[in-house]
Order: sequence, then structure tokens, then C-alpha cells
Amino acid sequence: MPRRSGRQIAAEQYFAAAMTILARDGAAGLKIGPLCRALGVTSGSFYHHFGSWAGFVRALLQHWEAEQTSRVVEMARATADPVERMEVLKRLTVELPHDSEAAIRAWSAMDTEVGRSQRRVDAQRRMAVEQVIVGVVPDRDVAARLAVLGLSILAGFQQTCSPRDPALLRALFDDYQAMIAQHSGAGLPGSA
Repeated sequence: MPRRSGRQIAAEQYFAAAMTILARDGAAGLKIGPLCRALGVTSGSFYHHFGSWAGFVRALLQHWEAEQTSRVVEMARATADPVERMEVLKRLTVELPHDSEAAIRAWSAMDTEVGRSQRRVDAQRRMAVEQVIVGVVPDRDVAARLAVLGLSILAGFQQTCSPRDPALLRALFDDYQAMIAQHSGAGLPGSA
């Protein structure tokens, strides 16, 4: 593969390649050499963009938090109807890069910065799910417990299912939505 100038490679391309490597090889496979080879650039290009490995990891985690959490939360909040918000959140959650996220979750146990990022992502996601559930379950304590359960379904799926079948996750979230409907006092569409 021909070498390209670092100025032709955007940081987002590094992040996309890193997520692919994480999905395929886990955190142990994510190194400067394989990342640069995947993009056809030199390590000089990498250092031009990020300055150091630590700078890259920080930028990758910030990108992941923004793209896979903040963006998803914003899109779900943009929908006014609480039941429709649940559907949007469910669809977006099923579409997450679960293989990459499973690798990040495993990596978080070995790296304190990755661990802090993983905890922030989990907290943001739990709060977002709770806000959606409160729209249909008026008891805040029940909504909080159901939000923890939803996040547990996601983390459990990412850690225990291989291959990670999106249809299975969708079915799990359909069951979860039916459980939420039982606590709402009124049936929700699609939860029968």
C-alpha cells in the first residue's frame, strides 16, 4: 500500500481504523504499527496528529464518547413522544459497534484512563435510559432500576455473546421494553 502524507489522513480515519482493530484484535492488537499500516501512513503521520500514544488514546476515547454516546443520547432526546424515544434509543443501541465496545470494556479493566472513560459512558447511557423510562414509568426509583437493567443487558451482551448477533440484542431489548410496559401502568406499542 502506498504511503500517504499525514495531512491527507484525518483524525477520524485513525479512529475508524482503531475501532476496526479493536473489534478484530482487541486492545492488545491496537498499536501504532498496525494502525499506521491499516491507513498506509508512517508513524510520523501518527505523531503529527496525536503527539504520543497517550494523546491518541485520549482523542480516541473522546471521539468514542462523543460519537457513540453523546450523539445517540441527543438523537433519542430529539423525539418528543416517550414511546418513540424508546424505539429510537433501542434502534441506535442495536447499531453500536459492539465488537469494538466489548474490546474497550475489556481494555478498561487494564488501563485507568480507559476505565474512567468507560465509567463516564456507562453513566451517561444509564442517565439517558432513565430519562427515557421516566417518560413512561412515573416511579423514579423503578425507572432508575430499569435503567441499570437496560445497561446491564447491553454490557452483558457485549461481554458474553460471540458472535454478537444484532437480532438477539433487538429481541432482548423487545423483552426489556415489555418489562418497562408492565411498570408503566399502560401497555406500550410493540410490547405485547
